[in-house]
Amino acid sequence: MAEIVLACSASHAPMMSADPASAPPEMRERFFAAMGYVRGRVHEAGAQAVVLMSGEHFTNFFLDNLPQLSVGLGESHLGPVEKWLGIPRTLVPGDPGLGSAILAGTVRRGFQPSLASRLTVDHGFMTVYHELSPAMDLPLVPIVMNCTTPPLMTLRQAYDFGAAVGEAIRAYAGLDRVVLMGAGGLSHFVGEPRVGDIDEDFDLWFLRQLELGCPPELLDIDNDELMIAGNGTGEVRAWAACAGAMQGSRTTALAYEPISEWINGMGVVLHEPAGREAVEAPASIFVP
Repeated sequence: MAEIVLACSASHAPMMSADPASAPPEMRERFFAAMGYVRGRVHEAGAQAVVLMSGEHFTNFFLDNLPQLSVGLGESHLGPVEKWLGIPRTLVPGDPGLGSAILAGTVRRGFQPSLASRLTVDHGFMTVYHELSPAMDLPLVPIVMNCTTPPLMTLRQAYDFGAAVGEAIRAYAGLDRVVLMGAGGLSHFVGEPRVGDIDEDFDLWFLRQLELGCPPELLDIDNDELMIAGNGTGEVRAWAACAGAMQGSRTTALAYEPISEWINGMGVVLHEPAGREAVEAPASIFVP
């Protein structure tokens, strides 16, 4: 059966790829140091595939047909769609067997994600995936989540969905070592006068709640209250889902940088399975 050898959640701001030099050097270096550390851990673990959950930006779906959840089953996934993103457009390899197992497994566990035999992966996936696999050759199973258009899943529902994803991966006999990732957030505002505002208090609180194992104070937060931190902040549903899959893991916030030039609170969180030996990260990339 497959093991989730490592899990991580990270922000996916387009500017981290399109114009990384626009951020203050020290902030940029700390964020990318955390991403580089995760990349090294994934390589050391010998991961055979990555399951990546991220929000929908109307790249694949629109208001005429917008599922809450969709699992990519394709042999490959074209991306990124944004020509200006600074990442070469390519066909990223998929893993239909793993994707099908996740789809069937989550349905058996009470969820109804749609199936997508052809997904286009935009910056929501590619900014983080490219940091994880610069050669873009690690097989990818994308899971699209509706994080911005009501009605919306709550954080608790996202957490429970992630738990079902984790169980489905671990029941899959086709691979041995899988990495799980959530992408999006943290606090940010999109398409409104508050673009560039970052709610640092919310971001640091949210990261701390993940480290504490997602107590009710986090999972029971109301969707309207979540919106106060930014109309794009709901992408943290992917982080909650990742945490749900990794219940009982060692969870560490590796980095947090409020980078207004990227209009995002930029964070990285690592989940290490309890049965695996912890590997110390450089002290400089941990949240103070």
